[in-house]
Amino acid sequence: MTPEEYADTLQGILTRAATATGVAGHLEQLLAAARAQEGGADAILVDVFVDQDAEGPFDVWARFEGRDAFALDRRFERERNLFGVEWTEDGWDPDVPARPRGWSREDLEAAVVSAVSAWIAALKPAASPEDFWLVGTPDGGFG
Repeated sequence: MTPEEYADTLQGILTRAATATGVAGHLEQLLAAARAQEGGADAILVDVFVDQDAEGPFDVWARFEGRDAFALDRRFERERNLFGVEWTEDGWDPDVPARPRGWSREDLEAAVVSAVSAWIAALKPAASPEDFWLVGTPDGGFG
């Protein structure tokens, strides 16, 4: 499986999950809060956390960047969790593809970040300022 095929498969799973959980509505709430807060937020960072074993599970969280980031993050604690893959007795839920044979952790992380970036680009509110939603990993930077 190529990185593009993996990202495409994963993006389909993300899109179905977003519809089921109302992620687009959560993004609208986060943007509205960032604009309404005195001092506001400079950006919303979308953190992609690939599990340590890098076999497939990952989480996607949004957080505010700026002077009032802490207060905004606390206010929207639950809505900031945009997507997560959990290990259950039946396997991963949702059923994301496993890391392809021969891929490093970095390869998997890059493919997941790519899929999440495309997913957020499609879901972000139309009124979002340029470069307001930044997708990346906490240790790898945002762009």
